[in-house]
Amino acid sequence: MVNQEIKEKERAKTAVRLNIVLLLVFLAFSLIILRLANIQIFEGSEYAKVTAERSYQTEPIPAARGNIYDRNGRLIAHNRASFVAVFRESEEMSKADYLLLAEKLEPVLSGMDKATLLKRMDVGYAYEEGQLVETARLTPKYVEKELKRDLSSQEIAYLAEHRSELPGVSAVTRPVRVYDSEQVAVQAVGYVRPFYVADQLGLDFYHEQKETYLPNQMVGLDGVERSYEEELRGENGYRLYLVGADQTALQQVKEVPPKRGNDVYLTIDERVQLQVRDYIKEFLPQLRRTIPDAANAKGAYAVAMEVETGKVVAMVSYPEYDPNVWVDGPDQATYEQIQYAVTNGTIREAPYDVRPKTGQAAVEENYKHPKSIVPAGSVVKPLTVMLGLSEQLITPDDRWMDSGVYHYGKGSDRIRNDGGHAYGLLSPERAIQKSSNTYMARIGERLADREGDKASAVLQSYYHAFGLGVRTGIDLPGESDGTEDFLVMDEQYGPLAAMVQASFGQQVRTTAIQLAQYVATVANKGKRLKPQIVDRLADEHGETVRDFQPEVINTIEQPDRYWDILHEGMVLVTRPGGTAVNAFAGLPYQVAAKTGTSEQDIYVPESYHDEKTGKEKTRWRKYGRITNGVIMSFAPADDPKLAVAVIVPEGGYGGRSAAVITRAIYEAYDKHIGLRSED
Repeated sequence: MVNQEIKEKERAKTAVRLNIVLLLVFLAFSLIILRLANIQIFEGSEYAKVTAERSYQTEPIPAARGNIYDRNGRLIAHNRASFVAVFRESEEMSKADYLLLAEKLEPVLSGMDKATLLKRMDVGYAYEEGQLVETARLTPKYVEKELKRDLSSQEIAYLAEHRSELPGVSAVTRPVRVYDSEQVAVQAVGYVRPFYVADQLGLDFYHEQKETYLPNQMVGLDGVERSYEEELRGENGYRLYLVGADQTALQQVKEVPPKRGNDVYLTIDERVQLQVRDYIKEFLPQLRRTIPDAANAKGAYAVAMEVETGKVVAMVSYPEYDPNVWVDGPDQATYEQIQYAVTNGTIREAPYDVRPKTGQAAVEENYKHPKSIVPAGSVVKPLTVMLGLSEQLITPDDRWMDSGVYHYGKGSDRIRNDGGHAYGLLSPERAIQKSSNTYMARIGERLADREGDKASAVLQSYYHAFGLGVRTGIDLPGESDGTEDFLVMDEQYGPLAAMVQASFGQQVRTTAIQLAQYVATVANKGKRLKPQIVDRLADEHGETVRDFQPEVINTIEQPDRYWDILHEGMVLVTRPGGTAVNAFAGLPYQVAAKTGTSEQDIYVPESYHDEKTGKEKTRWRKYGRITNGVIMSFAPADDPKLAVAVIVPEGGYGGRSAAVITRAIYEAYDKHIGLRSED
């Protein structure tokens, strides 16, 4: 009984304590609710005002772009700091404000007049004949425009002191991309332009990564600058500031430093590249003066590739230009001049150089000349011989009497050798040496007779295996796969005509890089390597982050005896009786080569009145026939180190044009690197 009473008293005490605790909790929450209500209802406007007056702002820190070097560490492209006067347009500015600002800046920025300033401000107005006239904007309104680079200390000080009088104008530090003044492999290296330009061009890569870039950040638009953009660009950083209503920075909250881009080391050797380029520059005028068929030869496209690795040592697309014009962006007059030199003609179609003509006269003149992708010509004949051997259309011991003319089909169609020469008894090797069209036509006819409608597919499989008619895989943007005209001819005239015409090189058009890969494959006895333009990537301390190893695309399995026939035939080309004996005479090593003199019909457009429709229409008429100089080769013949391909549009005989340039390439490589094992 006593225990029961004790328990009841304990329960009563516990209940009292719980009630006290609950009361205290209730009072605490009540105070919190009252305080929150006071903040929200009575003091909310004050806090809202403070919040409105303070916000966070991010200031991007652009990453430094990586440098580009040649294989030996010679600097080709880098950045330098420059003080730049920039203009950012505001919504409140009017037509009169633009002119007034330009007039205020004219005496401040030396060498700049108000017409030039308005053009660079890009506000939709130009100053012409003493008045403002409307003009199209070239860049988005929100983009900060560059007015002048490399400001003097006086100009910087003035802009800082008079900022309130010059709305939207300020001086900032910007990295400027600088390219070697010697113009080293300019088309292969490429160039940069502001991101907004790339975005306006609708390039998928940049559109998909729009958030990665600042509007004025320089990005690669061609060459290595473009293909290795992700390595070169680095990673932008930023500073986070707490700012007041007047945009004054109150406090730096955070800073994330940028990460510099990696450096790119090319496989190009600057010494070889420049020596070859300079030789071409001096040789072409001589060629035009001395060879009637080459009177219009103004361009040359050359690739030198190491046989064992696929590394491209020299890549010359001539004519060249100064890529530093892209720093500020070329004006229309400048672009009209450089447009004939910007495209890398060794990997895709580059136009004929019609300068000094401009405008419509330049357009019409360009139709009258070939571009950089031309019919391969006789350089395909070693491939034709290999096809004949592999398909057992001929044997290694084949002997055939060449009368100078080959009749095929019903006998009414015929193929002639150059100049109608009859070369007599030919072996496969001697057919290559003499560049016999008739011997090759015989192989083409036999293929058509045996394979019928499948003949083109068989021929195409050989072309592709050697790298013709397909892209080589070089790490440069915009590579062409050439043109397989024999497929069209097959559809229109049947397999017999297509195979005969294709057999001696008139039905496939190639780039110089394709020919270089093709001849390197012959030198390697069937191992086709991917051409390599970049040797390694390195960080800012020079430490390698990635290197590139030789990459075999495919292997053509054929008996050594077949390859030896091709090699021997190409060696004979450079010996007495061959088509390139003069070009390589006296060298201390043997060159294996095959020249080509491809014929090409040129068509130009002409307008005519269609009587049926009463409308003006355009048709194409034959303007003339020209010959292109082509060669592919490797050396030394007994221990191949270097493969070379050269195309000289309208160069006449390959042995007199492309072969002479090829010799200069071997001499440059031998001088600076060493062509023979003892070197």
